[in-house]
Amino acid sequence: MKFLLALSSGGAYGDRARGKAYQKYLASCGCNFKVAEQAYIYSPEYLHAGDHVYVGFGSYLGNGEIIFEDEVLIGNHVSVTAANHLRKNGSYRFGGSERKTITVGSGTWVGAHSCITAGVTLGSGCMVAAGSVVTRSFPDGVLIAGAPAKIVKDLDG
Repeated sequence: MKFLLALSSGGAYGDRARGKAYQKYLASCGCNFKVAEQAYIYSPEYLHAGDHVYVGFGSYLGNGEIIFEDEVLIGNHVSVTAANHLRKNGSYRFGGSERKTITVGSGTWVGAHSCITAGVTLGSGCMVAAGSVVTRSFPDGVLIAGAPAKIVKDLDG
């Protein structure tokens, strides 16, 4: 009963408990993995999480291989979806899907309500502005924003 209570708790204690509960189901997991309330990891066996990774409130991760390097911060209500629907006979409903790995580099922060689509690689130390739709890959140390996302600023320069 105490364990179930911990999983439903808000704050740091609940975040740690949910991270621990998911750990054994992940492809790989470093230390201090934290998952906020109402976050959902679909097919956790495809998620690789480095050290000190945090998944924010109400976020969705899934449907293909996702790699979070060390110190990745996923904001609230972020969607990281590593698959695309395929079209068959003029319809996407029964066309199946195609998985493409998503990689998020060390120290990257993905802002609230952002979406990262299949096949994207984000470099280390990036910042994804809130509400961005990331449909292509970006290098290290950049601020990206928009729908579709584009480089707004070089954070290292």
